[in-house]
Amino acid sequence: MLWKRSNRSLTLRSGACTHVGQVRTENQDAYERFSDGACTEEDGHCLFIVADGMGGHEDGGRASRMAVEIAGKFYFEQEEASAEERFRGAIASANEQVYAWANAGSVPKKMGTTFTAVAFTGNGAWLAHVGDSRAYRVNREGIRQLTRDHTLVDALRREGVLTEDEAQRHPQRHALTRAVGVEPTVEVDIERLAEPEAGDVFVLCSDGLAHVTDAEIRDLVQAEEPQAAAERLVNLANERGGQDNVTVVVIKVK
Repeated sequence: MLWKRSNRSLTLRSGACTHVGQVRTENQDAYERFSDGACTEEDGHCLFIVADGMGGHEDGGRASRMAVEIAGKFYFEQEEASAEERFRGAIASANEQVYAWANAGSVPKKMGTTFTAVAFTGNGAWLAHVGDSRAYRVNREGIRQLTRDHTLVDALRREGVLTEDEAQRHPQRHALTRAVGVEPTVEVDIERLAEPEAGDVFVLCSDGLAHVTDAEIRDLVQAEEPQAAAERLVNLANERGGQDNVTVVVIKVK
């Protein structure tokens, strides 16, 4: 798709792949790409989302799909709002509706989802994030993780209580401190990113990609076209045990 930014036409090429993994019986991940048309106008928006659901059988998948669909619809209904305002409203709406659905029955369901998204707009690019799915940016300087994991273990690592190695091996490393739909409200990290340039690659992924290194992600997305890179990364995760669902979205700026 063509994306116009500051009177410069840049092409966004994307690819995506998801897999249930080698252990789980249901894929609770969800992803989607949304745009207003072909994203060719100067104020056009292109939105990419990855969500990793959690909950009992089917509930996690429902939570992630609901969050992606609700947030994507809300984002593009707010035509006069800024990207930051769109993101805040979209995720608040998704959180409210997932929480309401989970608590509608006589026995509340324990369900929720991560939510990681990048929006490309006429004013640059924005990131919104809740949970431990991740966003990366790859360019000539290397690879950089754009998101912070909202997990108890990562908080302990940042405080110096756990070493990097201890954090990676900790049995509660996937215990989230924030998720969409778990509480009546949710805190969201929203950030305006440095202006995308030709040659940049953005990667969104669920935590099923945890056993693939940053260097491997960098090398694959730089060497391959987006769809091939997404598939190769998912295959690597499965080759290394496939302990969880895995989803990868790759966006290359040209």
